[in-house]
Amino acid sequence: MTPQSTSDAATRVPAADAAEVLDVLARYGQLIDNRDWDHLRKVFTEDFSFGTGPNAVRGDEALARVIDTVQPYHPHYTTDTVLHRVDADTISSWSKFLLVRTDGTTASGDYIDTFVRTADGWRIRVRDYSRGSRPPSDPGGASTRTFSSERWLAVVS
Repeated sequence: MTPQSTSDAATRVPAADAAEVLDVLARYGQLIDNRDWDHLRKVFTEDFSFGTGPNAVRGDEALARVIDTVQPYHPHYTTDTVLHRVDADTISSWSKFLLVRTDGTTASGDYIDTFVRTADGWRIRVRDYSRGSRPPSDPGGASTRTFSSERWLAVVS
């Protein structure tokens, strides 16, 4: 069943904005996978938060330190993105991600992002994430539940 709140004309994301948001999501993968820290402003606002709560990472240098600890680094892919317009200058998105490790194993999870319109275009202000089903020995860390439809509806309601 498609929730009413994600299909109303008032919450539908205009095509040009959707294309730009999807471009930012693609750019994120390219920048992070290549550790291109000098270009994080093409993806994140200056005051961004990666994660929520006490373990959130804030700021370019902190994010770079966290990502640099992952060795060897595994490319990842963002897919299955759903968009919801909050207002003219705010969009929420829910995406799945997939990691492909050098040993051929995979891992997955979710991102729920808050995008804001800036003078330079759409940027991520808040990125919350979950780590999907992973074995206890997973080198990427313990599993967390993937986000549920209820979690998404709480964001967009």
